[in-house]
Amino acid sequence: MKPLVTVVIPTYNRPDPLRHALASVAAQRAVPGSVEVVVVNDGGCDVSMVANAAREQGLVVRLIDLDQNGGLPSARNVGIQVARGDYLALLDDDDIFLPSHLGTALAALSTGDADLAYTVCAVQEARVDPTNPPAFSTPTTFSFDPDLLSVANFMPVHTAVLRRPPESARFDPDLPALEDWDMWLRLAREHRYRFVHVPEPTVVYHRIASEASMVGATVGDGHALAHFGNLTEQMWCRWPARTPKAQHFRLYIAVMYWHSLARLAAGHALSDQYFQRCVAEIAAVWHGERSETGLRQRLIDSIKETADVAHAA
Repeated sequence: MKPLVTVVIPTYNRPDPLRHALASVAAQRAVPGSVEVVVVNDGGCDVSMVANAAREQGLVVRLIDLDQNGGLPSARNVGIQVARGDYLALLDDDDIFLPSHLGTALAALSTGDADLAYTVCAVQEARVDPTNPPAFSTPTTFSFDPDLLSVANFMPVHTAVLRRPPESARFDPDLPALEDWDMWLRLAREHRYRFVHVPEPTVVYHRIASEASMVGATVGDGHALAHFGNLTEQMWCRWPARTPKAQHFRLYIAVMYWHSLARLAAGHALSDQYFQRCVAEIAAVWHGERSETGLRQRLIDSIKETADVAHAA
């Protein structure tokens, strides 16, 4: 039977987290149709036993083993290319869906008024059991605005469930990071995808100190943070601001990076929540919920306060 939704999970040398990711897909509730998972082993260790264990749980799993590591965007593209579902969901091997994720997003898409639904991501510093997750309060939510999206990415990749994209819409394999932001802008601008936000936490992003990640490196390494800042500038050049407001608000992202780099240069580590806090401040002003007066100082205070909290912890 043709699946309704395909979940693409790239993996590279993380069999244990992959096991949890697959278990979280197997635990999905209220999905109005069948689900398949495409696991793309990006040149890593053998994960066939992990895939087989998921199949024994009743999950339809297709495992693709690549001969060499091509990077996360390329691995996602391989999975998208072979996906059979009408809809596509994306999950990294070290994160999980909460049991309501697919059902919630598909319900939002079932009206026919949107092509992509995105939910809210809960950030956790310890691994969450997908078969018995705790209740999460709703973190900061970001209503969709295509011009705000051109300022900063507020959509973690695994919050999205989307109508299967056309051949010309794929992740850019030449981007070492921010490839999801690039994809969302491509879908919005070139393919006229309609986005809808569901303000409910349905996915978990694990930020575990002992496990290396590109994003995690930015909170203590000035070179890594500068690299992300440079990539952001590249994205702005690739996707020019379409309104004076968007161009103006990009300056606040520059302020965020500048003061974050200054703190690192002074020997102070950042909190891994600084980006979300700053983007939330910017979004609140963008949507008219707060005054722009004092926004620059609020960004500086958010960087300092989150860093001080992290240091105290």
